[in-house]
Amino acid sequence: MSSGRVIIKIPKLDIPYKYVEPVLIPVDKLVPHEEIVEGRLKDLIEKIKSENAVDMPIVVARIPGSDKYLIVDGHHRWAALKEMGYKLVPCVVIDYFSDDVRLMTWYPAVIGDISPILEELEREGVEYNEIKCPDRKIDDNLLEGNAFIIVGQDKCFEIRGGIEEQKIVSRVLSKLNIENKFILAYYGDLKEALTDLKKGEITYLFIRKNVSKEEVMEMARQNKVYAPKTTRHILPYYPAKTYTPLEKLK
Repeated sequence: MSSGRVIIKIPKLDIPYKYVEPVLIPVDKLVPHEEIVEGRLKDLIEKIKSENAVDMPIVVARIPGSDKYLIVDGHHRWAALKEMGYKLVPCVVIDYFSDDVRLMTWYPAVIGDISPILEELEREGVEYNEIKCPDRKIDDNLLEGNAFIIVGQDKCFEIRGGIEEQKIVSRVLSKLNIENKFILAYYGDLKEALTDLKKGEITYLFIRKNVSKEEVMEMARQNKVYAPKTTRHILPYYPAKTYTPLEKLK
């Protein structure tokens, strides 16, 4: 097993690339809604420096009743530019509440033993219980009041709590993955994840309740953030690469 191996399972979607001339928005007018993974920033900063440009604009949406913008996609590009001291960020502005913009979530999964995760959660003071989930069927009633439901081949667990507990789970999964305790995977489609669980390709799947667009906007208004990979936005198009020179962002 490779140390720190992470698998990203992205559903195949026919989403086109579209060239959109980016607008430059002050870095402090952009509001994140997910935590930044610090380990990703160093490599991204080096990439931006080597290219002397930002390859793709980030996707943002105006926060109603505010002069600020929600970062929809591109948190780490924004964080990298901010850390590098640049004042402006190349952006593409979308209508967040359009039916063309869909909001889903990512589902973490592990290939390996669940024991180290449960032990670490216990040390962190996170409450969990073993539960029954016949046929691995999880409904919204079971998800209500829980940070995650963990579904395995033979056992299921509930992790009590909400957003803060999800952040702890995210940190625990990342930490133990780096320590080579298991392979970590992220699924963009729940049906695919459950199929792989049934086939034994993953050992445990973490399922959480989807958040709504309104909840995401409210988090941004309150300057609060979710755990990394809480939201998965499906856009009508991907912004094509524009390679905005760093000189323009000072």
